[in-house]
Amino acid sequence: MNNAISTSNLTKHFPRTSGYQDLLPFWQRQLTTAVNDVSLEIKEGEFFGLLGPNGAGKTTLIKLLCCLVIPSSGTAQVFGHGILKEEQAVKNLVGLVSSEERSFFWRLTGRENLQFFASLYHLSGSPAKKRIDELLEIVGLSNEGDIRFQNYSTGMRQKLAIARGLLSQPQVLFVDEPTRSLDPVSAQTVRRFFKEKVSGEGKTAVLATHNLNEAEQLCDRLAIMDHGRIIALGTVQELRSLFQNYEVCKLQVNHLSESTLPRLRQIDGVIDCHVSSQHNGTSSLELRLSNRVAALPHVLQIMVQDGAEICDCQIQALPLEEIFVHALGGGDTRKGN
Repeated sequence: MNNAISTSNLTKHFPRTSGYQDLLPFWQRQLTTAVNDVSLEIKEGEFFGLLGPNGAGKTTLIKLLCCLVIPSSGTAQVFGHGILKEEQAVKNLVGLVSSEERSFFWRLTGRENLQFFASLYHLSGSPAKKRIDELLEIVGLSNEGDIRFQNYSTGMRQKLAIARGLLSQPQVLFVDEPTRSLDPVSAQTVRRFFKEKVSGEGKTAVLATHNLNEAEQLCDRLAIMDHGRIIALGTVQELRSLFQNYEVCKLQVNHLSESTLPRLRQIDGVIDCHVSSQHNGTSSLELRLSNRVAALPHVLQIMVQDGAEICDCQIQALPLEEIFVHALGGGDTRKGN
């Protein structure tokens, strides 16, 4: 499979713009690094996620790849076209969905806004009308296309932003915080759209978000960013393998003996074992296992020997939230924090 995007040591510095330094010549100002030495490859047809806290550099990286800002150093290519020497070719290949409402004309209708942006892609006349009608239908705004943008709800504005990003039928769609400020129902509708209409049709997409649920639902692979750097990269399962040093096993048990727990804690590979709740004689038992394959058979064997009746056994995957925290250095899975 070919690469849709490749970057090599991509870096972007911005001058600090506060206080007395605004009076200094550009070259004398202190710099802040928004994107720091980023090298990655994104495959054609992949739904790729940039995950990180606010200020991690996700939006700046997208703007670099859309040729909206110029890198300080490093290189990047979109389907083989360099972002510096072939800027127009890159812009012809990409589309951007942003939650930035100021880029729309508030006194124009949704349809008129799309007509204006279509003209920037040299799309006009009946082909433009057909494409706009098609997109309004896709995003569910067919009945609201002739309403002024200023009267749109937040969800409607975001849907129009999606339609605008798809106007040129881009080969690569960049999506920056698509569900920010949306209510849960509208956010889920937007995610479903991307899953069905973007990922389902084999387009390449790059999603910037700090919404962990969104990233896990949509993305084939994730890059976790912090302070402009990529600090972890892989599928959710690969990231779990990288940061998960224990697994949680939850058991539903009848007739659990108090003497069983100390015996379970002595098994090699059992980090911790405790009863989380009891109801009508059924105990909910939670174990943290450093080596599930070796430890779990011994756990079950001892419990049966002690007369326990095992009703249910489930292995709980490490939540993406914990992976995210551990990647950013905010937790230690070995300690179980």
